[in-house]
Amino acid sequence: MVPVGNEKIGAMPLTVMEVLKTLPLTNCGDCGQATCLAFATRVIKEGEDFSRCPHLTESARALAGKIGAQQASGVGRRRESLAIALEALQEKVAPLDLAELAEGLGARYGEQDGCAYLDLTYFGQPLRIFKDRVCYPEGVQGNPWDAILIYNYVASRGREPLRGQWITFQSLPNSVSKTKTLKRLERELADHFARKGEELLARATNLGAQPTRAAEDADLQLVFQPLPKVPVLLLFWEAEWEEDFPAQVHFLFDGSVSHYLDLESLLFLVEQLTDRLKA
Repeated sequence: MVPVGNEKIGAMPLTVMEVLKTLPLTNCGDCGQATCLAFATRVIKEGEDFSRCPHLTESARALAGKIGAQQASGVGRRRESLAIALEALQEKVAPLDLAELAEGLGARYGEQDGCAYLDLTYFGQPLRIFKDRVCYPEGVQGNPWDAILIYNYVASRGREPLRGQWITFQSLPNSVSKTKTLKRLERELADHFARKGEELLARATNLGAQPTRAAEDADLQLVFQPLPKVPVLLLFWEAEWEEDFPAQVHFLFDGSVSHYLDLESLLFLVEQLTDRLKA
């Protein structure tokens, strides 16, 4: 396995105002942000997906590659916020006894050169988690956001057993302000697979999803296991154009989920699942 690394790109990174000038400036809100300025800020400062804007101009599309490289390398405040968050989580994990936590997290404990680690699967991929780094299989590119999510998961200590009861994101404490993001992800996935339920099933199966029966009327009901103790239920209703019924997707979570991930990490997990299904 290889550790996650940081890469740098050349000088003169793009600024918020440079990105803003290429946007439609209509403040339509279709990207999930209230204004084009807010969207441009999130693209540069927080790593928001540039393609979230459905009305990109040709000049904006021409910047997509440079923006993607800049985001991947962490240039700007995103790199600083990532580093701060990651260091804080590593400090939180440092005093923990990984051997004691392994079973509760669905991981396997081991030691390498005197350093404790946990082996666990993330979207079916084996990861080795040390207290100061996350290692991926050889040839696999790591994502710093993955590391933050993984350390949040480890820091939860895995004390809560799975409840076997599905709950909505909205039912979690303090989730009101973040519900719009989840609804956007659900809408994107539903639109992408409208009239393509068989394709969704095939891709979900490739990601290790298992069929289940949790709702009476959903056309597809699939349980994913992106982390050992964080199952995610996807419900899909196929579009019925003759009845003016668009395709719909809803994500549900085990009742114990708030004991394993904070809201931001959970949203990132859903975003990663959505991207993998659409890829």
